[in-house]
Amino acid sequence: MSALGPDTDTDTDTDSALAASATNSVPVTNSAPATNVAAADTPQGRPRDSRLDAALLEATVLLIEEKGYAALTTAAVAQRAGVSTASLYRRWASKEELVATAAAALIADFAVDHSTGTLDGDLTALLETKVALLRGRTGSVLRSLSGRATHDPELATIIERDVYGLARDHVAAILERAAARGEVTERVSTPVAADLVMGMVIVPLFLAADGPDAVAAINIQQRVAVLRRALGA
Repeated sequence: MSALGPDTDTDTDTDSALAASATNSVPVTNSAPATNVAAADTPQGRPRDSRLDAALLEATVLLIEEKGYAALTTAAVAQRAGVSTASLYRRWASKEELVATAAAALIADFAVDHSTGTLDGDLTALLETKVALLRGRTGSVLRSLSGRATHDPELATIIERDVYGLARDHVAAILERAAARGEVTERVSTPVAADLVMGMVIVPLFLAADGPDAVAAINIQQRVAVLRRALGA
């Protein structure tokens, strides 16, 4: 965990107590901050309190669920988490960086190994993971963020890098294993294959009226069969 810099306005015991109360009342999902937006390590100051990180990230997700990304403010996040805005800004320099960390934390538990020994098994495991990810609160939050991203280039970059980038990495690993086993005769480009896989779950999430519920109703085996043919297996 990064140490605080030399700023004398360090995390207070009051902040820590309030954050502990907030995180006890609302379960925190994956509180570890993304490395690309974490504060730089410095040798001075009090060690950063992970309870404050957890409370701030949980508050961010809750407010996006309640009000959407456009209405989200760092002041509201700090108030919901029960900490000072100074504590928030020592961790994240902007609303966009805070949201990037929260989005990465939401999907952290789903960054799992999908290696099963067969292409069918890998594709099934991948789609099951994506369905589990998007049918709950994460799907609702991503709908809000992605909708706003069409009007916010910086947010679009964050989602592309920290959310969809992970999906591309998973698809690339599956294709590499399938090629090594001789299961695919013609290698499809990773970006195209990733678009196919993500489209299987993103289209229901964004275009169906019931969003996450539509994702939960997906027939995974039918989609695996389509993907196998598209990948030349």
